[in-house]
Amino acid sequence: RAGQPVVDYGCGPGGLALELATRVGPGGHVHGVDLNAEFIALARKALDEAGFAGITTFHHVQDDRIPLADASADRLVCKNVMEYVPEVAATLAEFRRVIKPGGLVHIIDSDWGMLVVEPLGPEKMRELFEAAKHAYRTPHIGRRLYGEMKKAGFSEVSVKVLTSADIRGHMLFVLQNMASYATIGGQMDTGRVDKLLAEIKQSIADGRFMMVLPQFLVTGSA
Repeated sequence: RAGQPVVDYGCGPGGLALELATRVGPGGHVHGVDLNAEFIALARKALDEAGFAGITTFHHVQDDRIPLADASADRLVCKNVMEYVPEVAATLAEFRRVIKPGGLVHIIDSDWGMLVVEPLGPEKMRELFEAAKHAYRTPHIGRRLYGEMKKAGFSEVSVKVLTSADIRGHMLFVLQNMASYATIGGQMDTGRVDKLLAEIKQSIADGRFMMVLPQFLVTGSA
């Protein structure tokens, strides 16, 4: 809401931070945090150009430590980040540290065990994901978030499952990223990866493609 200091944890190039800045307004502040220096530079540039330089600060960090004082933010939003963090409990403890008593943490993340891609089918998707899973520290974080937030001491923890079926191929980039992880990790032959991607692209062209990847929105109070 207007006037709130908020944290965008894993802010990337600043898309969500821009939305948050419009909500908190001149009396609030958005702190973007990311491990990627290039993303931080892009986010800072985007928010400056949008006229929000005075109410946004972007922090390039080296670990899960957030460079803010204890109890200094009203809200923290973390989208599509927890699946990559090495220590979920430590990260959640850091979230609790920076949030004011009664403040809220919103975490949105996927559960790769619930991914459906048709007509590729479960066996081929399992083959692809097994080769790529080195890139996902906690691939089933979606189903774990509720319990992990309870263990971290958050109260009034709630869960919503956000899902829709992509039949146009808008989520193709997600599968392309997974394919690149499979190739980089050396767990799957490049030719096999290319063949699976070609099959996916052909199903989009033929109008037979469907992809479902549920996301869990878990909210807890500090």
